[in-house]
Amino acid sequence: MITVTIHHDENRRVAAFEFSGHAEYDESGKDLVCAGASTIAIGTVNAIYALLNIEPKIEQATEGGGYLKVDLPTDIDPELDEKLQLIVQVMTAQVYSMVQNYGQYIQIKYKHAGGGTQ
Repeated sequence: MITVTIHHDENRRVAAFEFSGHAEYDESGKDLVCAGASTIAIGTVNAIYALLNIEPKIEQATEGGGYLKVDLPTDIDPELDEKLQLIVQVMTAQVYSMVQNYGQYIQIKYKHAGGGTQ
């Protein structure tokens, strides 16, 4: 199963997001849940860079895939941060659409910076 974890602070500002695991909806190369999740994740990173000229800190699996963590900058102009948060909200809405149709293969969780998961 793919787990998408949204890391947020006490003000619900997203500080990072993480995609981990494998959907196992179909065999490698034919797994449309995996392809959809990958497209959402990479598309979000590309949008952040292309539209806002922000290069987030990225951590990803080098072999076998199945892991991407994106840490968002916290020391940016409030107006730019508002746009960044909007891009992440769009990503979250896209993941929710996948969860509605393929919930046995993908899930979304929220993790407070203080440690709790929802």
